[in-house]
Amino acid sequence: MPELPEVETLRRGLEIEVTGRRILGTVVANAKVLKEQTEAAFRERIVGRWIQQIDRRGKYLLLLLGDADPRANLSENGKTSVRDDRQHHDLPLASPLFLCIHLKMRGQLLLLPAETGLAPYHCVRIRLDDGRDLRFHDMWTWGEIRALTAEELAGVAGLAGMGPEPLSKDWSGAELRRRLAKRSGAVKSVLLDQRTVAGVGNIYADESLHRAGIHPERPARSLTETETERLAEAIRTVLTEAVNGGGTLSDEYTDLAGKPGRYSPRVYDRGGQPCGVCGTKLTRIRLGGRGTVYCSRCQPFSEMVG
Repeated sequence: MPELPEVETLRRGLEIEVTGRRILGTVVANAKVLKEQTEAAFRERIVGRWIQQIDRRGKYLLLLLGDADPRANLSENGKTSVRDDRQHHDLPLASPLFLCIHLKMRGQLLLLPAETGLAPYHCVRIRLDDGRDLRFHDMWTWGEIRALTAEELAGVAGLAGMGPEPLSKDWSGAELRRRLAKRSGAVKSVLLDQRTVAGVGNIYADESLHRAGIHPERPARSLTETETERLAEAIRTVLTEAVNGGGTLSDEYTDLAGKPGRYSPRVYDRGGQPCGVCGTKLTRIRLGGRGTVYCSRCQPFSEMVG
């Protein structure tokens, strides 16, 4: 599943490429990804709108859609103005609306020339005013792409209870410790709960725990203050490195242009291979239904309680 670094890479690409673009049309090839929103409602809500801003919350992409071109233009008197083309709309448009996208396990988002042939597992095409399509592909159709009002967006379960963003300036070891303190489950499983920290999934939980020297099966509440500070710093460092690398190198993820990530995990999916730090053979287990890899030497199991 694409996690925070992969989704942030897509967000940055979209911010550069599609901010200020107008949506001219859409074709839905597989309505399963609309998650019970009708094709007619999806089309009516997005066609004619301008993409004004690109945000991310955890693993969700949120494209703000509005009635006006957000790109500033200089008027004759030299002052900044914003062109408003709402008179060209065929339908009255309420504002604001959000294009809410979650890739889930196998979703993919690509920006391609409109004349490009359709690839397998194509679900939705969104035609832009610069001759390109924003295309959503999903082999398993677990992902979602919906046009939602602000009120509807607030009701999306995955967003409503989401924890803090680990790359925000306000996030700290103290905040992480507060969220782990009452959790008796394995720390790896607790990290995967998006209510604990936003955007961390299987890849970066393994990587962060290894970097922090913490065994994935440790009860979350058993971590000491020092360990929690170390884990928070490891999460921030690993995510930053992965964002800078454009996401993890994987057959299941590419950026908008179809290019893979460049970040190479130290332990994730490397069970049986030597640890890059100490050379010990990495151990792979199933934890909470998820494959988990760790180093028994770098991440010894202990239940020290701070």
